[in-house]
Amino acid sequence: MDVHPIPQNVTSFQFKLVGDMTLKQFMYLAGGLGIAYFLFVLFAHDYPLVWPFIIVIALLGIGFAFLPIESRPLDHWLAAFLKAVYSPTKRVWKKNGQTYKEDPLFGSRLVMFMSALQPQSTTLPASPAPAASETFTAKPEPIAQNSGALPAEAVQTASAAPLPTREELGKTVDLARQAQQLQMKIIQSERTLSHIKEQADKPTSIPVDYTQEVNKILADLQNLINQASTVKQQIQKVGEDHQQKPPAPTPQPVIKEKVKVVIPIKPKRTTIALTTFPNVINGIVKDAQNNYLEGAVSVIFDKEGLPVRALKTNKLGQFTGSTPLPNGTYTLELEKDNFSFDVLQIELTGGVLPPLLITAK
Repeated sequence: MDVHPIPQNVTSFQFKLVGDMTLKQFMYLAGGLGIAYFLFVLFAHDYPLVWPFIIVIALLGIGFAFLPIESRPLDHWLAAFLKAVYSPTKRVWKKNGQTYKEDPLFGSRLVMFMSALQPQSTTLPASPAPAASETFTAKPEPIAQNSGALPAEAVQTASAAPLPTREELGKTVDLARQAQQLQMKIIQSERTLSHIKEQADKPTSIPVDYTQEVNKILADLQNLINQASTVKQQIQKVGEDHQQKPPAPTPQPVIKEKVKVVIPIKPKRTTIALTTFPNVINGIVKDAQNNYLEGAVSVIFDKEGLPVRALKTNKLGQFTGSTPLPNGTYTLELEKDNFSFDVLQIELTGGVLPPLLITAK
């Protein structure tokens, strides 16, 4: 059996251009040995101390070419070492000193939106809910448990207050939308005033006059409050007009005819022959409630007490043998968990036996 080849890193594959060496290995080997030979020719005879340098340079060239560590060449480890030594290991964050202008309205836009959704506020009190929001549900009357007939009457109850018309609903929705928009504008104006107050309280080298801007915002705020009060009065007026309408007449109860429930008569079950062969013991097993018993074991014994057949009932409680038995006297015993049966004695005379109807105690 051939050994499966070891997977290799194909992304860093290098072609062997010089014999069994790659071009990179050849350059390392040629460079190291060439420098060592150059030092040997020029300085070895006159300076004996050059010999250690010659040997080290030659070994470095051979090592860089043919000595990998953990499947990586020495130049990779040398580059990683130099990078780890000279790379900074500590960095300090410095603030650039640039200041950014903060808009209080933009920063609090979520708070303003959530405040506008709230129905109650100190500036704009909540208006009473329109009459259309009141719903009345009537619980259905329980049906009497009577097998002969259904209830004679089914009374339908209606709400006493009339339902609002489509025009009233549309007007109420428009007024509520206007109130919400006015509430958002009022909150924005209050936020702007708070921001101006904070700016005015800060000490500055050049005084700034905010009088005109504050007066303008106050005038707009008073106008918004007046509009909100008007919308509130209109919503209250719509609710009062709807409540003054006369209630709708209560519909008369609908009387239903009595319906007689007819219980279908179950057809009587007819006995079907389970086999056409003579001397074949068969039967149907049921419980006390006349339900078929599945999985009941029927054991047939001869007159010596030896078992000659062992049968099991199907989903319909039926059991039947596959081969006839010799003429004689036999005993039938049945077994089923949580059930008990009588022991039956059967006499076979060579005729076709009808199904035995066996009921558990």
